[in-house]
Amino acid sequence: MHGTGEFKHRLGKFFLIIFFMPLFFFGLAYAVWQLWNWLLPDIFGIKQITYWQALGLFVLSHILFKGGHWFGPGHHHGHRERAHWKRRMKEKMRQKLQQKLDQIDRELRE
Repeated sequence: MHGTGEFKHRLGKFFLIIFFMPLFFFGLAYAVWQLWNWLLPDIFGIKQITYWQALGLFVLSHILFKGGHWFGPGHHHGHRERAHWKRRMKEKMRQKLQQKLDQIDRELRE
């Protein structure tokens, strides 16, 4: 009996995902389209775009900025490498700031 309820739960979840994922995806493309046509023509003088062009921009930006990973474990690929890079960069910036503060301190003492 327990197995049947779990199966129904998973089946329901599957259909929920099948229904809402495309709705969410096309909804985001709609938001890109509306924001583009609302903001960019007035701010930058860029012409308005169609919904399908906005969808293409949305997909292209996702590919360029997220590496094309939509779902699953690949989405967090390289997380440790980025965290290591981020720590190194923070330390480097902290050292540069300290050097600059020391230099300013020496100049003020002179």
